[in-house]
Amino acid sequence: MRLNMFRNMKISIKILLVIMIMSLGSLLIIFGASYYFMNSMVEEFEHTNITLGLNSSTIAKDSLLDQAEDYLVKIVDKQAQAANEKFYSVNKIVTQSSMYIHSLYTDSDNFKGKAIPAPDETVMGVASSKYFLVKGVENTQKVQDEVSILSNSEYMFAPYLECNSMLNNIYIGTESGISYRYSRSNQFNPDYDPRVRDWYIEAVSNDGNLVWLPTYLDTYGNTCITAAIDYKDSGGNIKGVVASDVALQDLIDDVMSMKIGDTGTCFILDADYNFIAHYDMDSDSFNSDIYAHFDNDDFINMLSTSNKGIIETVYEGINSYIAFSKLEETGWIFCASISTSEVTSPADNAKAQSDLMTQQSQELMQARIFNINKLFVIYFAVVGIILILVSFAVSGTITRPMQVLAKNVQGIGKGNFDHKIPVESGDEVGSLAQRFNEMQDDLKTYMEDVKTATAEKERISTELSVATQIQSSMLPSIFPKYSEKKEYKIYATMAPAKEVGGDFYDFFYVDEDHLAMVVADVSGKGVPAALFMVIGKTLIKDHTQPGIEPGTIFEEVNNILCESNEGGLFITAYEAVVDLRSGEVRYVNAGHEHPFLMHKTEDGTYKYEEMKIKAGIVLAGMEDMVYKTGTFTIEPGDCLYQYTDGVTEATDKDNKLYGMDRLTGFLNSHMDLDPEKLLPAIRKDIDAFVKEAPQFDDITMLSFKFMKYKD
Repeated sequence: MRLNMFRNMKISIKILLVIMIMSLGSLLIIFGASYYFMNSMVEEFEHTNITLGLNSSTIAKDSLLDQAEDYLVKIVDKQAQAANEKFYSVNKIVTQSSMYIHSLYTDSDNFKGKAIPAPDETVMGVASSKYFLVKGVENTQKVQDEVSILSNSEYMFAPYLECNSMLNNIYIGTESGISYRYSRSNQFNPDYDPRVRDWYIEAVSNDGNLVWLPTYLDTYGNTCITAAIDYKDSGGNIKGVVASDVALQDLIDDVMSMKIGDTGTCFILDADYNFIAHYDMDSDSFNSDIYAHFDNDDFINMLSTSNKGIIETVYEGINSYIAFSKLEETGWIFCASISTSEVTSPADNAKAQSDLMTQQSQELMQARIFNINKLFVIYFAVVGIILILVSFAVSGTITRPMQVLAKNVQGIGKGNFDHKIPVESGDEVGSLAQRFNEMQDDLKTYMEDVKTATAEKERISTELSVATQIQSSMLPSIFPKYSEKKEYKIYATMAPAKEVGGDFYDFFYVDEDHLAMVVADVSGKGVPAALFMVIGKTLIKDHTQPGIEPGTIFEEVNNILCESNEGGLFITAYEAVVDLRSGEVRYVNAGHEHPFLMHKTEDGTYKYEEMKIKAGIVLAGMEDMVYKTGTFTIEPGDCLYQYTDGVTEATDKDNKLYGMDRLTGFLNSHMDLDPEKLLPAIRKDIDAFVKEAPQFDDITMLSFKFMKYKD
């Protein structure tokens, strides 16, 4: 569409457009390139600044995070190491106490015992030995001897308790039911049986290995933990358990008082990941379950696989870094946390300042580029105006001679071939004027030739039209023919591929009882085939006489056609003569398509079948040929269908043939149609098959339906 608009423009406009497009296009390219490179520089500058800012921020963040991680790890390692040493000292005290008591039992003769007071006989707040027997235990001499042995424990327990502030007491429970304690407290429960307590049962079940019991709160609300181990006699029999309650409040206070930045805190977990120490531990709503304080299992999963480490996770609803270290003695976990935002805030502040400076630099550069672009636009507008004026002037010098030429050419267009165009220049326009003058002379000659050719063509067209009418008039074309006859129905059509064709059909009475039918196809197309068809049709009809066999008729016609056949034409033909009284059909076939016969089959139904009869050579093919006469019988209700090869060889645009299979199927699906309806239906099916493909061969069909025998 746009190309047609350009083609229809005046030459002056085209020249103007070409000059402007080339000139302004060059300016646009320069402007566009400059604009592109300047913007590329700005984008590169922005990208560089942003990259530098991001890299600097990332490096700063990484550095701060590394420092924070190192700091947290050192804190928890130091605290864990200090706590582990304290618990290890308790381990040694309790373990050595077990060994000492074992020696008392194995060498009791070398130790002189002493009397031990009952708890209510001691002074509250003063460290001393005391004991009582569990309810139900008789105070026998054996029991008193064992109490005497245990009294020697004071010599080891007293300095231990004096030198270690973490120890609240050291106490013993025996298998015989003695409860011995060295402590500052004289409180006791008369129903207390150490043998059923967790510390006693756990120690016995661990057979010689020290156990740490879970933390608990003592009478004063302080957090404690118990270390216990069994002891044996010389025979290896467990005689009891020695244990000590360890006060943890000082350790917890030390941990909780640590200051880690503004948001950092410390906390302690036991071996089952329950909180032992937490900044909110005293709150009534505090939940010691670790899952209540973390949004995911990352930290908990890491605890189960590592003894120490650091991880970034969500703790108490805040993104935080948490470092941890496990105690070898108790399995507890010392932890320290600090919020991620506190660690990275210096880097974030520096990045914000860097982003502000980058934005200010970008705005300054964009303002300068905007001013440069304004200058480009002004320059472009001025140069464009100059180019338009120059283009108008240049196009006028080119188009004015052409306008003069066009004005003179108008006279030629009106048919004045004698007017000559003046040649005023030696350029292309002058050369064009000279060519127009030469064209005038050629046009005059051509017009005369066209008149002659047109007259000749009209004459030929008229003659062909007359020939078509003549050919049509030679074929039976008024239907129904012989309508007064009740013995049969007959119908035929012929559609030539050109104005005149080579196919023909005919039917006529040989005598009162015999009807002859002919369908034939002349080789070739057009006028030669039509003329040969007239000869063949006339000869066949003239030689079809009563009592003469169809084979004899074709022999005589063949010899006549061969006499003057210089064009080498030939005819395929099929003639059938029906005896209307008996139904006998005598026929001859000269190289023609086999007819179809609809007849009653053995099961009583009707069916069209191809009559595959042997055919003789075509007519006009060779002199003195012998044609055999064939016979068959038809009965009332039977129908004979004859056609030329234009039916089965009709092709669609893909060169596919209509074919025998389609024709056979169509006939058998339309057996109820009489001849005058059957043939149009077949032609309609052929047209539907070929669609827009052109007809290249004549199409001729004849249908004869036998209704009754002649009376």
